[in-house]
Amino acid sequence: MPSVLLATTSLVVAMSLLLGSGCDTGGSHQVRGQVVEAVPRSFSELEVLRIRDDEGREYEFKTEGFIGFTPSHVREHQLFGQSLLVTYEKRGDLLIALKLED
Repeated sequence: MPSVLLATTSLVVAMSLLLGSGCDTGGSHQVRGQVVEAVPRSFSELEVLRIRDDEGREYEFKTEGFIGFTPSHVREHQLFGQSLLVTYEKRGDLLIALKLED
C-alpha cells in the first residue's frame, strides 16, 4: 500500500508542477510570413526572428538553438522577399520558434 501512495503523491506533485509552470499546453502553431528582422546569436543560430504575415500582423520569435536555417539563409529570404513557415509554441508571453521551412 505505501508504494501506491508514493506513486499517487508523485503523480500529483508532477501535475502540479506542470500546471503551475505557466506552460501553454496548446501544442505547436504555424505562421507563414515575410522576414522583417533576423538577429543572429551566432553564425548558425538566430536569437530573434520577426516576420509579418499576409494580414500585416507581426510576430517576434525567440529561439533556443538551431531551428533549421542559419541567420544568413534567413536574411536571403528577407532580401529576396521569400516567405518562411515558422513552427512555434507559446510560453507565457513568448513565442519560441521551433522550426523554419521554405
